[in-house]
Amino acid sequence: MTKVKAETWIVYKTETMSAPGWENRQLLPAGSITDIISEEWDSSGHLPKIGDRIREYTNLDNPEQGGITHSRDGDWVVTTIHQFSSPDTPTHIVVCYCSYQPITPNWVKLKRGKPINDMLETVSTGVE
Repeated sequence: MTKVKAETWIVYKTETMSAPGWENRQLLPAGSITDIISEEWDSSGHLPKIGDRIREYTNLDNPEQGGITHSRDGDWVVTTIHQFSSPDTPTHIVVCYCSYQPITPNWVKLKRGKPINDMLETVSTGVE
């Protein structure tokens, strides 16, 4: 029997609806105000811990182009964690409540692998 690796939906929320930036946090497409800061799916098994900062990502090289080139530790810190699971699915839900603790941004350029065309060329010719 093959063991299914659990996926975890991680939701980061503010401790209160009036936490800094509340007027900019909206659910789409309705545009209603929310206390959700961020969310992500994880299958590595490495879950957030109290004291962790939420990572932020942006494109500092070409902001108009979209995509991601840099990351940093964000201004939100995990203060409380609630975990939920169901007996009939391998999916877990982790809700992390966070407090706003701003720090000086330290953006770090992300390391990228070869472009896909370079990797495909290596595979087709057998040369690295």
